[in-house]
Amino acid sequence: MMMADDLDELLDEVEAKFCSDISLPGQRNQVDQACEQVQYRSERACNTKHDATRRVKNDDIDTLLEELLDDDDDVKNRQADSNVGKAIRSGPKEPVTQLVKRKCCPVFVGGSTIPPGVGTSNSQRVCSQLRCISCDFRIASFDDHEWDSTCDYLFFRNNMPDCDRLRAKLKRRKGARAYACQCSWHSALALTDLRDQPQLKWVCGKHDT
Repeated sequence: MMMADDLDELLDEVEAKFCSDISLPGQRNQVDQACEQVQYRSERACNTKHDATRRVKNDDIDTLLEELLDDDDDVKNRQADSNVGKAIRSGPKEPVTQLVKRKCCPVFVGGSTIPPGVGTSNSQRVCSQLRCISCDFRIASFDDHEWDSTCDYLFFRNNMPDCDRLRAKLKRRKGARAYACQCSWHSALALTDLRDQPQLKWVCGKHDT
């Protein structure tokens, strides 16, 4: 604003000094020179003002770019810190182990000297996961014992699965194993395939391996 006022004053001065009488050639030359100086100063002032404005704009753009870059760095740092925090909280992932269930085939029962496990034709083991499909009870077993001859259906019906009460009808016998559900009972010494005992409705309830 002050630069424009200075230009106006300079033009007024030239007009007052030279434009009152420009009849002589020498005076016209002076007027032309003065006008050229005014024009030169005006253009220089405009260029100076334009350069200053452009520098200000460039400075503003540089400042804005720096702020945007700083904000982007802050976002990346926060994301990295968040990922590190999640990794620390979650800890190392443990491998997931999927259990495979296997059934005995055929299903064996036997004495206490025969190891329990998954019975197969090649691996003859007594089933330790027996279940009755008639009364839906899991089979109880007692090593080195056999059932007394006085056992009957009502005894097991009333006392199963209370093992302490079932022991009232157990007799000690080395190498034997006594089996019972709520509706059936069996004493075994040797390895026995349940297909040879059709009165026993017992099946393998599957083994976790």
